[in-house]
Amino acid sequence: MAGWDEDKLALWRRLWEDLEIGYLDEDALPVIVELFARPKAYTSSSCSGRITVIDAEYPWRKDDATIVYKVHRPLRVEELRAVMERPYRYRLWLSVQGPIYHVYVKDLEEANEVLEAAREAGFKHSGVMVASGDRLLLELRTGIRVAAPLIDRDAVYVADLDALVRLANRALVEAKERNVRLLEALRARRPKTLWGPAASRLR
Repeated sequence: MAGWDEDKLALWRRLWEDLEIGYLDEDALPVIVELFARPKAYTSSSCSGRITVIDAEYPWRKDDATIVYKVHRPLRVEELRAVMERPYRYRLWLSVQGPIYHVYVKDLEEANEVLEAAREAGFKHSGVMVASGDRLLLELRTGIRVAAPLIDRDAVYVADLDALVRLANRALVEAKERNVRLLEALRARRPKTLWGPAASRLR
């Protein structure tokens, strides 16, 4: 494993490359920058909330699951219908996932500070995932989640796609609101000394 400073700088550079090619979830960017600005923290993967269509027997069986469609914004019914008309292998599921951030921190003091902000913002399912070497890996996660079967070779499971899409979009709006609350909670706990490359990008 490379050193803390080398890893942080490498992921900071990759962040802007991902933004340039359209890979980054832009709604997550303010939170990501706020976390990078903390001298003792940085993110490795981030999502502000998303709606996906998954091809899987069951969506929690990750080995056989494939994301066939993904948006970080409200979904349109016609988009979903078009996805359902494509070939698939197992069964199509509509899934809404709340925001999730994987954050490396240098010590327990920083872990407690970041987790306190997360829980204040409604990220109740947050905690330490791994402690290794000179860092701890945190997962910041809400309980927001919707999963509904759509179609397979034997049945169409949803009679009213419009109602399902409205429900999914309402869940996504709540997810995005939690994301904003996390940003506000982190800003309220911003350290006096900031990490230079990120400091100039703070809003």
